[in-house]
Amino acid sequence: MEFLLIHSDQDLTAIVKVLNESHATVAKEFGFSKDNNPSNNAFIDEPTLKSQLNKGIELYALSVNKKTVGCVAIEKSVKEKDTFYIEKVSVLPEYRNQGYGVLLMNFATTKIKGLGGRTISIALIDSHSKLKKWYAAQGFVQTGTKDFERLPFRVCFMSRQI
Repeated sequence: MEFLLIHSDQDLTAIVKVLNESHATVAKEFGFSKDNNPSNNAFIDEPTLKSQLNKGIELYALSVNKKTVGCVAIEKSVKEKDTFYIEKVSVLPEYRNQGYGVLLMNFATTKIKGLGGRTISIALIDSHSKLKKWYAAQGFVQTGTKDFERLPFRVCFMSRQI
């Protein structure tokens, strides 16, 4: 098992596949489509991901037996001192419930600590109670919710001190 930093000039096919397939289950569960939630990772394409990488997110792939099975991204907040965001936490459906999500979160937390981060913030679908519980089990606490006009769901914010 290894973690690899993904660069915008790489072939992003495997990462886009992980993002699309892992987020497709959530899109289906919550009734998202490219029309009502185009920014969802279930619908991300290579040019969009390349653009995000060029704007400063650090994206890491998790490879198991040379197969990309998950990924996680970290981004430094420009507004909140010593705060980083964890995004794009993704594990292919057939690799779920084997501890890879927690490994991705622990890896990202270690990276953030190394960069001087003290707070990790995440955002998720407020009504996704299973995912909220998963993050809570890792020490995250809900800090608020917000409705965004462009999204068909309320966003829940959670954070954790490190």
